[in-house]
Amino acid sequence: MKLIEINKNGTQKFELKDGRFIYSYTSGYVRIDSNLDRLYQINKVTRYTPPNSNYEYYTRVLIPCPEERFQYIVDWVDRNVKDIPYTITRDLRNKTGWIKYYTKKYGY
Repeated sequence: MKLIEINKNGTQKFELKDGRFIYSYTSGYVRIDSNLDRLYQINKVTRYTPPNSNYEYYTRVLIPCPEERFQYIVDWVDRNVKDIPYTITRDLRNKTGWIKYYTKKYGY
């Protein structure tokens, strides 16, 4: 993981060894760019149900401390990042998913 830039708002941009980028915002959000059409939040999620409601709601746990946010990113990278490019792993996952689907459907 390598720090690429810090913009005027204090947002830090890190490049991962698989080609993706992680953004650490001063607001406490942590997002990842997987070269798709949007950034995805990787903050932890909490669930709650308000009183007199049948719906469950989700909120993201913000990490306001920069040191804690950096440690969260390091731990996330250790768990989720491989040495090969992410686009290759995504393509393999999609292709093996289709193979499993057709094998199950047609019994080959």
